[in-house]
Formats: sequence, structure tokens, C-alpha cells
Amino acid sequence: MSDNSSDIKTAHSPSPTGRVLTSLRTPTSDLSYCRHEGAATAPQWYAVYTRSRHEKLVHRALLDRGVESFLPLHEVLSRWKDRWQRIQRPLFPGYLFVHMIRPHLGAVRQTRGVVYVVGSGGQPAAVPDSQVEAVRGVVQKRLAVRACPCPRRGQRVRVRRGPLAGTQGLVVKQKNRWCLVMTVDLLGQSVATEIDLDCVEEL
Repeated sequence: MSDNSSDIKTAHSPSPTGRVLTSLRTPTSDLSYCRHEGAATAPQWYAVYTRSRHEKLVHRALLDRGVESFLPLHEVLSRWKDRWQRIQRPLFPGYLFVHMIRPHLGAVRQTRGVVYVVGSGGQPAAVPDSQVEAVRGVVQKRLAVRACPCPRRGQRVRVRRGPLAGTQGLVVKQKNRWCLVMTVDLLGQSVATEIDLDCVEEL
């Protein structure tokens, strides 16, 4: 295959979530065109796996190249020398999300620190808008949020009022507190924030 054609490679080793991982490469290094007119399809969200502790570097590099990138962060207390301080860490360690059309995903693979685009069956798989927007809503409104195991059961609800109005998720009880759990199915990971049951309605 010539150097001017695109490559699609499927990783042979399984991911931590047991999903097939897809790496894409393209000779195009300028990502600013990704949201320009002429796109064959509408932009969708895709999950990108990065090298360890490279999430913020990759996020900044993608933004600098004109790509819509979303890196969910949350505040945690961390011990540093002789004091504690609040720092921001990735909510999904090793992952961030990009919003772009599928034919241009290969350019993301060229970004330093990117390992692969998450996919299935040898192809990149889109993450539903509703799942990304639910997580983004919690992060942007600076609500207390934490990673949690994917719930096996729970009542599916929609938030009726408050900062998360319109958000859907599962209501589960954790440590005697009611929480709204939002899951990114492709990653097999969930996040939770406390919720008042009076603010939700069953679906």
C-alpha cells in the first residue's frame, strides 16, 4: 500500500473493557478542516484512548488543531509534600472524546499521545450524544461527581428540574444516598452524582 493511502489497523491485544480497539492513520496532519463544509456525514462523538497521563496534552493538541475535544475532569484532594491540595484528574482515566465526522478520524491517530480510537469489529464506534452530553452537563456545572462501577440494576429516570434538567440516567442508592448514574456503554464505565428524588421522573 502506498504512503498516500490511509491505514486501518485493529489492535490484537484486548482492551481493559474487552472491546475491539481500532487505530486509524492518515497522512493528513492538519485537523482544522474536520468541521468545515463538505463533510460526508454529520459529526459524532468518538472515544479516544491515550497514553498514560497524556489526556490533558492530547486534549490541548486537538483543540489547537481545531478539533472539538471533550476531556471530563473532576476535582480530587491530593497529598503533595507537606500539604493537601485540590487537583483536576480525568474522570475516565486514559480517555477523552472528539466530535467529528468519521472519515476524518484517522487524523486524530497522528496526534502525539493518542493510542487508538475505540471501536468494535475493526471499525470506530460512535458514542451516543446523550451519554456524552449527560457527562458534560455534570462536569460543566461543577457538580460533585465520581467514577463508579456500572450498576446492574436501577430505575431509569429523567431529571425534571435543577442544573441537570433533561439528563437521563439510573437512580441507585449508594452509601445511603440516592445518586444519578450515567454510563458510557462503549467504555463500560459510569459516573455518579447525588440527586434529590423529588427532581426526577421515571421513564
